[in-house]
Amino acid sequence: MMTTLSSAQMVQILAAANATVADEYADHDLVCSQGAVPADLNGVLYRNGPGRLERGGVPYGHAFDGDGHILRLACAGGRVRYTNRFVRTREFVAEAAADRLLYRGFGTNLPGGVFANALRLKFKNAANTNVIWHGGKLLALWEGGLPHRLDPRTLATLGPDDYDGRLRNPFSRVERALSPELPFSAHPRRDETTGALFNFGVLPGLGKNRLLLYRVAADGTMAAPGVHELPHCSFIHDFALTPRYLVFLVPHAAFDFPRVLLGRITPAGSLRVVAGQPLAVLLIPRAGGPARSLDAGTGFVFHIAQGYDRDDGTLELDLIRYRAFPRLDSPELMFAPDGPVLAPKFERLTIDPASGTCRTRPLGTRIAEFPRVAPGGSGPRRYLFSVGAPPERRAPYLTCIQRLDTQTGDDLVHEFYPDLPGEPIPIPRGSDEAAWVLTLVYRAAARRTDLVILRGADLSLQAVLPLPHGTPPGFHGEWVDGACGGGGP
Repeated sequence: MMTTLSSAQMVQILAAANATVADEYADHDLVCSQGAVPADLNGVLYRNGPGRLERGGVPYGHAFDGDGHILRLACAGGRVRYTNRFVRTREFVAEAAADRLLYRGFGTNLPGGVFANALRLKFKNAANTNVIWHGGKLLALWEGGLPHRLDPRTLATLGPDDYDGRLRNPFSRVERALSPELPFSAHPRRDETTGALFNFGVLPGLGKNRLLLYRVAADGTMAAPGVHELPHCSFIHDFALTPRYLVFLVPHAAFDFPRVLLGRITPAGSLRVVAGQPLAVLLIPRAGGPARSLDAGTGFVFHIAQGYDRDDGTLELDLIRYRAFPRLDSPELMFAPDGPVLAPKFERLTIDPASGTCRTRPLGTRIAEFPRVAPGGSGPRRYLFSVGAPPERRAPYLTCIQRLDTQTGDDLVHEFYPDLPGEPIPIPRGSDEAAWVLTLVYRAAARRTDLVILRGADLSLQAVLPLPHGTPPGFHGEWVDGACGGGGP
């Protein structure tokens, strides 16, 4: 019988899982403690996430501010070799030398109150949210600033990448002074036909709030950014790409910029998603023409699993919706017995541009986050993978890997409770959407992290490979088939 953790125990395990990573390894051989690595698993898994949530004994105020920590797990011939490194952003290097906080973060102010933070608008680029391989570059992404280029084998930081100046602020002199670099989101999308990478950034301005639209060709060349003006500032984390549209879910969000400017509050602390206001669907035609905004109900969406066009002219998004914006800066509040019930769950959003309407229906009943579908393919993927929990669990303590069949509604579950898995990475083979599923699992009792390989067909255990230390489960990552830039084991 499974022992149920108390709220306090959940908070303690989360805190231990997000402890600072002290050591960096290079080409460290991992040894299976269970099972065997599939002989046909040939490629590299890259993962990114916060690896340090304090500096000089001062804790960061938000998980989104943790310093980016990249993992490289190179698989070939039944072997796995492990490398990890922090992203050496300019801010990381300066703070490491000083051993104290020098920059404000999305949810972290400097010690010293208002006087230490007023008019300090240089925020730290944490480079901590995603890592992608595109156009011959390995990039660590953070949605508030420039990507950072990494060596694909050693993970050494090669520096920020502004795509030959395309990510330099072209607007007014005052706006350039406030934000010299354009934001490049951590959730780009690939066009499976052309290999082009599409992405976006949200740039607040003086009287104008801009949604910046990027297209990076398969060879890594970026076109001039497009600009769509938003009616209000918003917080957009992800989007969908279909053959016909760029699709954004735009909550009615508001930042208290005067108080942020005066150092009285952090950007995260000032963010409010206005209750009762609609979640807007913004449709931007890829072929050109006017954008449209439709009402998609209420709530908040961090992640979209997939989006696709239908023959009848509608389009569909498989996404995870929260009832309200989750306050992720206070685990104690989220896990308190009387705290908010977040319960993020899958749903299918059907958008009809002809009638200007949206309708939704639930997909499954289980709590879910960090959704993934297998890459490739020209149409919708049948299986939605995620980290999750049973529907009756009140606190957002995600302890299993799930596979939701969108055709039958069946759920497959591999439970790790009380341990914490990270985002599942499905790996296709031929016509099989997901022959294997890779994830990192933080082991609460041992305070270590394992690479776990599951069989995609039934989520049964294929192999467990302990890492030489504990690392946080992280945010997002990417599997790159075969040798990547000399990146084989």
